[in-house]
Amino acid sequence: EGFPSHPHRGFITVTYCLKGGMVHRDSLGIKQSYGAEKRHDSKHVQWLTAGAGIQHEEMWDIEPDLQDEGKLLWSSSQELYQLWINMPSDYKMSKPNAELLEAYPVASSTSSSTIPDNTTPVVKENNDATTTTVVAGEYKGIRAPIDCPTNVSMMRVQLSKDSSWTHNIPSSHETAIIYVRNGSIQIGTQRIPPHYTVYLTSQGEELSIQSLEGEADILLLSGEPLREPIASQGSMVMNTQPEIQQAYLDYQLGKMGLPWSEKLSDEEWQQHVKRNPSLY
Repeated sequence: EGFPSHPHRGFITVTYCLKGGMVHRDSLGIKQSYGAEKRHDSKHVQWLTAGAGIQHEEMWDIEPDLQDEGKLLWSSSQELYQLWINMPSDYKMSKPNAELLEAYPVASSTSSSTIPDNTTPVVKENNDATTTTVVAGEYKGIRAPIDCPTNVSMMRVQLSKDSSWTHNIPSSHETAIIYVRNGSIQIGTQRIPPHYTVYLTSQGEELSIQSLEGEADILLLSGEPLREPIASQGSMVMNTQPEIQQAYLDYQLGKMGLPWSEKLSDEEWQQHVKRNPSLY
């Protein structure tokens, strides 16, 4: 079960696993397993650059939940964020690629130059009262090493009960969004309950968040506008409608490879990719 092979062009997908995991196969011949469980070795985020074009499948990595191991009847919990990042026009036809990012604990005094590539820095502060996972962008001088063609920030923030968290959003980021996954938070005088999405104004210099009624878990997204036209349809994101039409024509002509059945074995899938190679 999951998402069988399908095409993309012109943007980046970021898949951040919170529970369970995924198994990835694509038209470049890349296979990856990633997720939030111990078996995934902290590789919890996939950064997929569609660029000029890629086909991929993301199927659930189904294993029993920890409390159900060894039981005849078991469940496999799955929870994730998938976020799309638009690419500037100069990058839309770049070479596609799929990278896995590993959670990497760092001290708040760590220099960004010492953080390994393909990691998401995890910063614990205030006697572990807050945990900030930096997928993209910078938090208090700690920058995520992923090479992103746009100026964006993407962070998961976990707060213990009655704790606070602060962050200076870059002044060039005209859009800032918070999603409250668990718990409730307070910003200024406003209480935001779980499963609500908040759009922040540009007023003020420092964002200050307080957890309420227990622990809280939020996602913060912010970014600088590209100031380019945008056209999107289905799984393609380009600048103009003719570019969208060309993307689907290239897909139909097999330039992104040909789709495959998720039921194929790894050997069969590899043979399929070799017989029907992507031109990108």
